[in-house]
Amino acid sequence: MLWMYAVCALSIFVCLPFFLYYKKALHMKLAAAFKSLGTLCAASLALTAAIRLDPQYWICFAALLFHAIADWILEFNMYIGAGFFIAGHICYIGFFTRLCPVAGFHLIAALCLLGIMVFLLWRWRKPIGKTMPIIAVYGTILCLASACAIACFTLNTLQGQLIAIGGALFFISDVMILARLLFTAGRSVDWAIMITYYAAQLLFGLSCLL
Repeated sequence: MLWMYAVCALSIFVCLPFFLYYKKALHMKLAAAFKSLGTLCAASLALTAAIRLDPQYWICFAALLFHAIADWILEFNMYIGAGFFIAGHICYIGFFTRLCPVAGFHLIAALCLLGIMVFLLWRWRKPIGKTMPIIAVYGTILCLASACAIACFTLNTLQGQLIAIGGALFFISDVMILARLLFTAGRSVDWAIMITYYAAQLLFGLSCLL
C-alpha cells in the first residue's frame, strides 16, 4: 500500500511542479518529460494490476500509456498529441464499459456533458474559429469517455466511485484547458488544470488495484 501513496505523491508533488517550472523557463524537453512522467506514475498502478490481478486492466494501462505519450508530444505538436489523447479516450471507453455495461445512466451522463460542450463551443465560437471541427470531434470523444466513467458510480463500489470522480475531473480539466487556450489565464489556472488532470489519471490507476 505504501508504494501506491509514494507513486501518487511523486506525480502530484514532484512531476507537476517541475513540469510547470521548466515550462515557464522554456525548457520544453524537460517540461514534457516531467509531464509525461506524472501520467506514467498512474500507468504504473494499472500495469501492476494488469500483471498481478486481472488482464482486463491492460486496457486501462494502454489508455494511460497513450496519454503519457500525448503529454510529451502535446508540448511540441498539438494535433498529433490530441490524436494520442483520443486513442487513450477510446481505450478508456472500452475499459469503463467493460466494468459497467452501457445502460440508461450512460445516456443521461453523455447528454449532460455533450450539452455543456455544445453550450461552451457556441459561446466561444468566435475565438475558436476554424479549429471548431477538430475541437468538436475531440470534445465529443472526451464527453463519451467521461460519461462512461461517471456512469461507473452506479456500480456502488469504491472502484466505481473513484472512476466516476476521475471522469468528472478529467472533463473539468479539459474544459479549463480550452478556456486557457482561448483566453488569458494566470499560473493558478495551470496548477488547477494539472492537479485535476493528474488526480483523474491517478484515480483511474488506483481503481484497478481495488
